[in-house]
Amino acid sequence: MIEVKTIPLGAFQVNCFILKDTEMMEFIVIDTPAISPVFDKLLKSGFRAKAILLTHGHIDHIAALAPLKQKLNCPVRMHEKDRGFLNHVAGNPYQEILHAHIPPEPDEWLADRDTIKLNETPIHILHTPGHTPGSVSFHIPGTGVFTGDALFRESIGRTDLPGGDTGLLLSSIREKLLSLPDDTRVFPGHGPESTIGHEKKFNPFIQIS
Repeated sequence: MIEVKTIPLGAFQVNCFILKDTEMMEFIVIDTPAISPVFDKLLKSGFRAKAILLTHGHIDHIAALAPLKQKLNCPVRMHEKDRGFLNHVAGNPYQEILHAHIPPEPDEWLADRDTIKLNETPIHILHTPGHTPGSVSFHIPGTGVFTGDALFRESIGRTDLPGGDTGLLLSSIREKLLSLPDDTRVFPGHGPESTIGHEKKFNPFIQIS
């Protein structure tokens, strides 16, 4: 059984997720907006970081990638289509506000339908572009789906930034996310969690009768 801890961090209150496997004493981090004391507590308790996964490359989600990778000593994985965003941190107008560090190159590129395992629990990679070209969601059957900035509770991600595409985002949501069971919990990159069923009924951007 995977335990999920949600920690809103940074000036933009990005949801950093920690997926813990208490049997193997391992954890995975999804997105790195800032450093939390929780990481030191996990390491002191004997947990080992298996990977850092990035939903996309926007500065608010990777602000603390460099120091967190150094602290946790684990590989970083993201989709290659967001590689260019890594070069946009230096000189970014939000760099100082977010205390953003120059990010390292990822150790591995993710692809649609890849699977990563935390102990015996599969984490399925869903390429869900539209907010950015390389946006991905992470689906853990029985736990939920981590949607980054693709899908929020009763909203969707911005598409007015470089690389954004509204039509592509809506297609990603309908084809990759709404096809999941209605009781699937949705863990977005900002704000409160939801379920796929709730979004089908109440999300005005994607409402399905």
